[in-house]
Amino acid sequence: MIQCPNCGGSVVFDIATQQMKCQSCSSLFNPYDFKYGNGAEESTEYDVTVFKCPQCGGEIASTDETAAAFCSYCGSSNVLESRISKEKKPQLIIPFKKTKQQCKDLFAKKVGKSLFAPSDYKNCKVESFRGIYMPYWMYDMSQNGQVSGKTSTSHRSGDYIITDHYFCSGNLQAVYNGVSYDASSTFADDISGDIAPYSVKDITTFTPSYLSGYYADIADVPMDVYASSAKESAESFSADFVKAKTPFAREFVENGLKIPTTAVNVTRSAMFPVWFMSYRRGNRVAYATVNGQTGKVSADIPISISKYIVCAVIAALLCFPVLQFLFTITPQVMMIVASVISLVVAIMYNGEMKKILSIENHEDDLGYKVKKGMVNPKQAKKQASGKKKGNGLMNVGQAIGIAVFLFFFLGVAGTIFGSALSSLTSSSPMGRAVVILILLVIIIGVTISANKKISQMIYKNGFAASIWTSIAVGILFLVAVINPVADIYYYIAIAVSIVGILLTLLDMMRCFNLMAMRPLPQFKMYQGGDDRA
Repeated sequence: MIQCPNCGGSVVFDIATQQMKCQSCSSLFNPYDFKYGNGAEESTEYDVTVFKCPQCGGEIASTDETAAAFCSYCGSSNVLESRISKEKKPQLIIPFKKTKQQCKDLFAKKVGKSLFAPSDYKNCKVESFRGIYMPYWMYDMSQNGQVSGKTSTSHRSGDYIITDHYFCSGNLQAVYNGVSYDASSTFADDISGDIAPYSVKDITTFTPSYLSGYYADIADVPMDVYASSAKESAESFSADFVKAKTPFAREFVENGLKIPTTAVNVTRSAMFPVWFMSYRRGNRVAYATVNGQTGKVSADIPISISKYIVCAVIAALLCFPVLQFLFTITPQVMMIVASVISLVVAIMYNGEMKKILSIENHEDDLGYKVKKGMVNPKQAKKQASGKKKGNGLMNVGQAIGIAVFLFFFLGVAGTIFGSALSSLTSSSPMGRAVVILILLVIIIGVTISANKKISQMIYKNGFAASIWTSIAVGILFLVAVINPVADIYYYIAIAVSIVGILLTLLDMMRCFNLMAMRPLPQFKMYQGGDDRA
């Protein structure tokens, strides 16, 4: 704790004034007025209290001992174990610019349109957000040398197409300063990338005073891990710049542009501000993070299944009379439409399993993989990040669309290609059976693929829920082969297929929540604590 020279009260960094403020007498001080280290030469280390959460094993540091009531990563309110240690000081820091209330307002604006987000998640209190300084590596790089590339243009002259080939070359001198990557294995790369970038206009020399009243994560990823990533980013930017400056930007032959080798001149350590909010359920958490400088928000938003079902029922009740009045479709054609929708749902389910497996394996988190020994730091290259898993919920249009066919509104899809199907299948029961059989074989293949992914998962087990769509389409196939006279048998088979679709979609939403709610950050890295919390 930093003590006020005037009254002895606790002094913390005040975002509004960008100065140190006494919580008792409101006196203001320059952050650099407080000296650390022994003697005239300031130490390269500083004393910090490191808290290790007994619930998730997360480690965070603070210069303020009163800030140990909760964990930033899992939200545990237990008293945290602590130890005093000396940590190597970062060279630079960007102080917090956004206050906690501003952070809460920005978060509320983002999730306000999230129709299916849990209410307790959307209505979180401002106290739920904790300020934490995350460690980053900053790379200063330069490029100096010849740049060259092949290009061509084509034009028509009478009956001929004439192609002109060009070879462009020149000298390139470029400097990139402050290209940054997070240096914490606990801070997922997709989160840090989502709230980027930070502006170096506010960066300043580090002093422990800025940490007073806040947490700080400890850098545990070697500085050379992201060096290749930084080089690739610089070379990609230079290539785009060169192409934009030539008269033949769009005609460059692929991989035909050669950029000079990028040299990493200086690697500096820094701390950047992040507001954290963790929404915990069982041993998983959904994070909401806000860039403490720019206010950019990234949120893992789970789905409330009960809210979704209520909205689906309302949509069904509103749409049913309209669809019944406008459309007419035979049960034979409806069977094929149900089979097609079952295939679409099975493919969606398989895709969701692929995303979950990717997250569990930390495929896009290079820092974590290096920390766990899964990647050699000297050979590490930044993996191309996949698409962000979205804002954590289905949009209203998708929700209504799914609700429609869940509640017997397959007629919408049937009207689009019903006439074509009718001409192919109405007079040919065997034709219907063959079409459904082909769809069934594909669904079974997709289900087997999803099952293989589930067998490799840590937090999900059992069989793929798309097996229910496989069984339901199998029943549709049998009915198509038997070709009964009474329509009631077709409608029963269609109802069964809708139940299969419903079960698959419900499990897909549960799996989506697995993806939106990450495992506790270091749950398997540390022993001890209450694993049931």
